Amino acid sequence: MKRLVIFFIVSLFAFNVSNAQEQDDLTLAIKNIAKDLESKHSGANKIKVAILQFRTKDNKLTKFNDFIQDELSLAYKNSTRFEVIDQNAINDLIQSYGWTNDKARSFEHNEDFGKFIFDQLGYVANALIYGQIADNEETITLTAYLIPNGINRNIVSIEKFKSSALTDKLLGKPVREDKVEPKVVYVEKEVIVEKPVIVEKEVIVEKVVEKEVIVERPVTVTKPVTTTFKSKIGDYNFEIVSVMFTGNKIAINIIVQNDVEDGYIYGVDARFFDPEGNEFNSGLSFNTLRDRKLIKGIPLRGVINFENKEVARVTEMQALEINVYKSFGSEMLGTMRFYDIPVTK
Repeated sequence: MKRLVIFFIVSLFAFNVSNAQEQDDLTLAIKNIAKDLESKHSGANKIKVAILQFRTKDNKLTKFNDFIQDELSLAYKNSTRFEVIDQNAINDLIQSYGWTNDKARSFEHNEDFGKFIFDQLGYVANALIYGQIADNEETITLTAYLIPNGINRNIVSIEKFKSSALTDKLLGKPVREDKVEPKVVYVEKEVIVEKPVIVEKEVIVEKVVEKEVIVERPVTVTKPVTTTFKSKIGDYNFEIVSVMFTGNKIAINIIVQNDVEDGYIYGVDARFFDPEGNEFNSGLSFNTLRDRKLIKGIPLRGVINFENKEVARVTEMQALEINVYKSFGSEMLGTMRFYDIPVTK
């Protein structure tokens, strides 16, 4: 029974780490594309960019598109060259105009759509970004195009990475089974060696017992994730994975997941008290959990920042309070509180 429990715990840990690793790998590939497109754009001034759709080779629109749009918006959030136009507004314009990937290679079509954006929103989209997802069964090829306004050429960036249970889910395919089978086996052997010792006519038999224990080490799993602080609001599970100094501010890394349905978070704000009773606040604009759409069962990572210059002397949060908002105004999902949180320097 004890060995069965050990096997179950190790398997569960490996499964959770595997899911987090799959999301990290996919996020890294999209960040590489974002960085590549930004570096290849030759303009010196900051431009407004509209992120359009990423469809499959057979022109299907899947949840993969939402994931890519969110990650690109997050990658360009602090960019000095690209400013992403409100994604909800662009998605509405795509639907009302009838823009599709199969028309994207037409210069006239893209120019007309750019004028449509200007007519509806009142400002010019200096560049359009769209792309294609190629499912090669064991690998995924992600191709992204950047089209500068008024120029008949494309800037291309391509990333190829391994398929996973996460990419299957985002593509709407049957999810592949994980092949991780970590196990711990204890084998005990008892060897009895009889050594006769002859002294004149007396025969003495000595029995020597040797024990050999062979332990097979469990599969080493990289990037272990330890969770200390958890909370739940409705169907939303929240997890604080780290609280540390980054530059001259305190950054709280938090993961949120909804296993019941797709979700939406308008924004969060937070405050904490140090052991001396000093209060520090973080508004909606100081974190990355702003206007975020969740996919059912997929963890979403965000950061809450405290940038007050006085935080440099804080070593512990005696109490942390986080408010989660469902929509603009006062409609809230709820409030979380955590206590005695160490701050890593």
